[in-house]
Amino acid sequence: MDDSSDRAVAVWRDERSRYLAGLIERVSKHDAAAFEVLYRGTAPALFALAIRVTHTRESAEDVVQEGFIKIWRFADSYDAQKSSPFTWMSSIVKHQALDYLRRNPLTNVYVEELDKRSVGADSENGVVHHSALDVERLHAYLGRLTPGQRQAIALAYFRGQSQSEIAHTLDAPIGTVKSWIGRGLESLRAMVDGRHAPHHGGSC
Repeated sequence: MDDSSDRAVAVWRDERSRYLAGLIERVSKHDAAAFEVLYRGTAPALFALAIRVTHTRESAEDVVQEGFIKIWRFADSYDAQKSSPFTWMSSIVKHQALDYLRRNPLTNVYVEELDKRSVGADSENGVVHHSALDVERLHAYLGRLTPGQRQAIALAYFRGQSQSEIAHTLDAPIGTVKSWIGRGLESLRAMVDGRHAPHHGGSC
């Protein structure tokens, strides 16, 4: 791309940012027409962001809907000096998506993956294997883990994400992700063996 093309793209982005900022300002004054225009112009891209995090269309639709509710409610908090309009909106939707995952760690794709695979993953550790426990028991065992442990294990073993990918998805340090997975698997082994799961404390 030559310099003239770069300048054209930069000008287009600046104009779009000013346009979106103007819409957000009108939304802050409860302008429903401006909100509809803002929604139509940005919802597809925000939906793509949500589906990358949640991995299902249904959950992404819920996330975007909730995200726009927050955009409507908090439009007056947007500060053009701190971020572009789309970056601000993306941040709201991403945080909504992460919150959805934390609240619904075994819904949609994870439940589907459990059923489809007949719990046939992680034979090396002997924890999430069909010969050790069935789907119903695995749901119950995972439900006893902390939210962070539960979600990290679900992403690792039912979505095949690497630890760095999990860290990005959950917006957490990779060291924390490693700890969640390690301690979560230790707790699962204890439950599979019929012992009381060790208590590691914390709410992550």
